[in-house]
Amino acid sequence: MAALAKATVRCPGCDEPIELSLCLDQDAKPGPGEIVLAVDRSAVQQHLAQAHPEAADR
Repeated sequence: MAALAKATVRCPGCDEPIELSLCLDQDAKPGPGEIVLAVDRSAVQQHLAQAHPEAADR
């Protein structure tokens, strides 16, 4: 599904920006007048798979 929005967060270890994509959560059961967004975690998982300093090492 296409992204509805994008948000940028910073890694607490290396302070690099990570762009997150938000899309409708197809499995959610929202209440009346609500929508539920899901975060595509692949960017975070890919970033954390790379070697980078932990927050305590900075």
